[in-house]
This record gives sequence, structure tokens and C-alpha cells, in this order.
Amino acid sequence: MERLIAFSIWLGNTPVAQAVNAHGWYVPAIQVVHIIAIAAVVIAALLINLRAAGLVERERTLAVVTASWLPVLYTAIAVLALTGFLLIASEPGRALFRTVFWVKLILIAFAVAATWAQRAVGEARPRALHVALALASLAAWSLVIFAGRWIAYADGWSGAPS
Repeated sequence: MERLIAFSIWLGNTPVAQAVNAHGWYVPAIQVVHIIAIAAVVIAALLINLRAAGLVERERTLAVVTASWLPVLYTAIAVLALTGFLLIASEPGRALFRTVFWVKLILIAFAVAATWAQRAVGEARPRALHVALALASLAAWSLVIFAGRWIAYADGWSGAPS
């Protein structure tokens, strides 16, 4: 934990952190962009997974739907990574020392993999596999959203800076 504390102190003193904290409106503006990117991820993941499960856009192949929506998903995730970094830099102790933050990162990796797997599995696989992946992906994305909100209310680790 000592290295994480040192990293947190360093990150909080970087020019990026100081720039974000320099104006009271920066953090709320970054949060708005972050929330819009979350909406884009949810829409893209929902459409990919609902198509994979055979519930929407049946006239289009899964390959066409994933080709349309994976770029949206990846772009939104990149925006989330950037805005998330800026938000963490503005208050490193708020996220880095909460277990739910690290759970959120693991859930993001799982959700991305499960959503991407719809394309990798391919159209010819059993529908039950696509439905299972869809349920896993959408559950993971939902949990990512809950974890993101929970960070603000979770207690920090004992001995960690706040």
C-alpha cells in the first residue's frame, strides 16, 4: 500500500491534477462527459448483445451489428478512460483506496471481453451461448455502473489517505 500512497500523492501533485482542480467547473464538466460516454457504452453493448441473443435487428448479421457498434463502444471506453483518469487525478484518494474501484476495473475488463466475444464466437454458434454471453456482458456493464456510483460512498482502506 505504501507504493499506492506514494503514487496517489504524486498523481495529486501533477500538473494535470492541478489543472483539473484549478477551476471549480472542470470536475463537473468532466463528469458530464464521463456520463455521456457511459450512455454510449450501454447503448452499444445493449445493441450488440440483444442482436447476438436474436432479440433485435435479426435482418442484419451479427458481424454487421458488431462492426457498427464496437467502434462506438471502444471510442466511448477510451473517453471513459481519459475522463476517469482526470477524475482520479483530481482526487486520487477518493478512488484508489476503495476496493470497489478495483472491482470496477476488473468488471470493465470482463464486460469488454464478454461483449467482444459475441463477434469472436460468430453467428454459427448455438444461440444459448450468445444468450449466456449477452446476459453476462449486460450484467457486468450494469455492475460497472453501480460500482462507479458506489465509489463515492464506499469507505476508504484503513490507513489510506482520503
